[in-house]
Amino acid sequence: MFRIEFDYDQLLQQAKSIEGVADQLPFALSLAMNRSADVTRNLLIRSTWPTHVKQRNASFIAASLTTRDARASKQSLAVEIYDKLDRGNLHMQAKGGTRSPQGGSNLAVPASNVPKTSRGVPARLRPKNMPAAVRKGDVLYAKDKKGRLRLLYVLKHQTKIPKRVPFYEDFAASMSRELERTIPLAVGKAMATRRR
Repeated sequence: MFRIEFDYDQLLQQAKSIEGVADQLPFALSLAMNRSADVTRNLLIRSTWPTHVKQRNASFIAASLTTRDARASKQSLAVEIYDKLDRGNLHMQAKGGTRSPQGGSNLAVPASNVPKTSRGVPARLRPKNMPAAVRKGDVLYAKDKKGRLRLLYVLKHQTKIPKRVPFYEDFAASMSRELERTIPLAVGKAMATRRR
């Protein structure tokens, strides 16, 4: 989802001017990138997501964003924060786009009066579980206790999802800020633990 890579040829040229640093540079960069990715992940979880989206399940984004299996190593100087659950349309939340139905011909967009839980609309109020729902054109109604029709869903062939969450911008800003801070510390640690 969010990825940063290093082409460290220029850094290697500068490191050759300082004796003994060149062999430790890939290790130091991988340390710095992984630490920066952890700080950036925490920023996205604690600041970016909650300030731009109404959270119904506070632990969703922490469970979703991870760097597992996409961390930097000496051989691969690339780190990635990705959506391991593949739910919530995080890419569309960050970039915007058009959502289309997966199986049927329409998306059922709930009205504002339909209650929502941490997992979205309750199962008892989903269109497939409401056999008594009345369809008039592109709208689904349900009868309330007094027999009046209550608007539940508007059916659409596709719906626009606006750009809501600045994941990419915050990722780039945080990674550059953190790398400036962590690279000198990582080089110091790499030199201290270096085999002579």
